[in-house]
Amino acid sequence: MVRQTQSELLIEVLTELQEIKKGLPNGEIVLIQKSLEDLEEGQNSLKREIRTIQKRLFNPDDGLIVQTNKNTDFRDDHDKSMPMYNDIITDFKNVLTWKSNVTKALWFIYSAIIGVIIKLLFWN
Repeated sequence: MVRQTQSELLIEVLTELQEIKKGLPNGEIVLIQKSLEDLEEGQNSLKREIRTIQKRLFNPDDGLIVQTNKNTDFRDDHDKSMPMYNDIITDFKNVLTWKSNVTKALWFIYSAIIGVIIKLLFWN
């Protein structure tokens, strides 16, 4: 068995440490660790935002879905309680159609009257 002295052992350990040090990436481990921490922080932030959105959507007291359902129920009840409202809208649409037709007829009549006046003035 070969016995090494302390100084030879120390030199061998230092040489091995230098070899290990050469194989390690310079600062890359710290950058990778920082990137992973940032990624984890981003995921946690995203989870918090998703929870907030879920609470706003699915809250059983005043969530968006509950409010939409209440609005739909209100409109259905309102339409059932006021059938005359639909009749008024139908009548109004009919009046607008009649007005459009009368306007077209009046333009035709005005054009005809102007044509007759021009004929009487110039071709007599």
